[in-house]
Amino acid sequence: MKKNILRLGIIILVLLILGVLWLNNDIEQKKKDEANKNTIAISADPSLLSDDDPNYERWGKVFPEQLDMYLKVEKEKPQATEFGGNLAYSKLIRFPQLTILWAGYPFSIDANEERGHFWVQIDQMKTARNNKDFLNAHGFKAFKGQPTACMNCHSGWTPWLIKNVAKEDFVAFNSTNYWTMMKNIPAANGIIENSPQHAGAHGGKRMGVTCADCHNPSDMSLRITRQAAINALVARGYEKDSIQGIKASREEMRTLVCSQCHVEYYFKPTGEKVKVMGESIADDSSKKWWDGTQKTYDEYEFWRDGNKAKEIQTNGIILTFPWDDWKKGQPFRIEMFDEYYDKIRTIFGADFIHKLTEAPIIKIQHPESELYSGGVHALNGVSCADCHMPYIREGAKKISQHNITSPLRDINSACKACHKQSENELRDQVKDIQNIVASEQRTAEYALVSFIMDIKKLREKLGTMEQFQIDNKPDETKISTELKDILELHRKSQMRVDFVNAENSTGFHNPREASRIIFQAIDMARMGQAKLLEIANANNIKDFQISNLGFEDIQKLNPGELYYKVDVNAHKAGERYYENEKDVNINPPEELLKEDKNLSPYNYKFIDKK
Repeated sequence: MKKNILRLGIIILVLLILGVLWLNNDIEQKKKDEANKNTIAISADPSLLSDDDPNYERWGKVFPEQLDMYLKVEKEKPQATEFGGNLAYSKLIRFPQLTILWAGYPFSIDANEERGHFWVQIDQMKTARNNKDFLNAHGFKAFKGQPTACMNCHSGWTPWLIKNVAKEDFVAFNSTNYWTMMKNIPAANGIIENSPQHAGAHGGKRMGVTCADCHNPSDMSLRITRQAAINALVARGYEKDSIQGIKASREEMRTLVCSQCHVEYYFKPTGEKVKVMGESIADDSSKKWWDGTQKTYDEYEFWRDGNKAKEIQTNGIILTFPWDDWKKGQPFRIEMFDEYYDKIRTIFGADFIHKLTEAPIIKIQHPESELYSGGVHALNGVSCADCHMPYIREGAKKISQHNITSPLRDINSACKACHKQSENELRDQVKDIQNIVASEQRTAEYALVSFIMDIKKLREKLGTMEQFQIDNKPDETKISTELKDILELHRKSQMRVDFVNAENSTGFHNPREASRIIFQAIDMARMGQAKLLEIANANNIKDFQISNLGFEDIQKLNPGELYYKVDVNAHKAGERYYENEKDVNINPPEELLKEDKNLSPYNYKFIDKK
């Protein structure tokens, strides 16, 4: 009996010792993991890491696992999801209402589903929105070409170009023509100048987001490298920092590094001329645009045919985030954009004038940071990286997932560190939120398109009346004055519709705020239609009726895939614009259209069954 008690005591003691050793090891491992969060031990040659060469393949020699994750999207088969994915189908085919919402703006002819960080510069260089000759030949005769400001978020070469080409002049960098700046990306790390590799994505001109955009090469700590983000965060109440851009905790930085690009922005005119790099092709009378006018730059990424750099003057612009009314520690509210853009109207009145209504429109870009700020995850200290770059195990290593994608692709790593429900329950909850927000969004878009079409109709009717004419033609200025309040409702309703449309979570980052914004958009559109009736009655237009377009009506606006309508630059009329990219600008999967058809009005029998 005593032997058994002694044996049991020894077993318990051994278990206690093992437990203490396990606990100690677990604590030590967590301490190491925590240390790794702040300073990653570099096992390879640290001299490979430098801001002089941001090529991610060079940095990948030090961090091969992270590079393999990042490059996964390059070769994997593109897949669409209900509200995202990486299949670059045409958004204009899936959502034809966008052709009306963006009428008069290049997005109305070319807008595809995003493919991920690897593709951002490739897609920027290829899009018709960056092709002056194509746009000028297809209804955008005033388009002068995109500025380098567009490269701030698309190219990992941006900090290098600001330092070495723009000589630290951020205004000059932004104000230079896009294609001119592209010509200055160096052939680094053994790449041969003007070779296919120099034009490519792996360290060349088409290289997108890189390790250096978010990490300091000396210790891999997080940093903000984009000047526009630093300027905006300082305006919100942060303090500048010479090492990481602004002073913030590491947990804050795990969101703020994403806020360098996942934000609303605009190109603010400085009101002054600035000296920038131009191209000597402007002096060659044999070089003409499609319409026969003198070329001012070459839409090509290399210097060729004797074309070379020359100094010119142009109007200055600076990439700016409209955050002055959004202070540090506050959740963002859409009214902050109203207040901001109203205050600067004399400097920047609109991104474009709507072709059908003449309303001055602000085109909202991917405002993930703004919407997320007031959501339940942000309020509980969850960062962007916690969900989109969760920690995973690679053998004995604990590393951050660098195939930056939807958390739904790895719910176990991204969500279950905090949530205890099953993966299916979590997935269903996310989809339910997104379905509801998407239903509200489609309703708002249909209401806004109906409103736009009604404004167009009333403009035409007023234009036939003598009191709204000059020289027997419609006086558009006088008509716009009559419709002043209407055009304001269009502007602010569209800002809200655009906000939720451009924000890439389909409302999940903050469902309550997304719904609040959408309901404001619907209210403004319907209020505008009521005011149109009042104006029609006041001008004795008795037959004016308002519209109420739905899914089937909207589908009649489908523009199809993008084709050349005229011969341009060796391309023939009828040729597909994305002729060499079979997975870009294509029709969306049929099941997505079925989904959309059943969202507004909400068909719970279809949605719940699915």
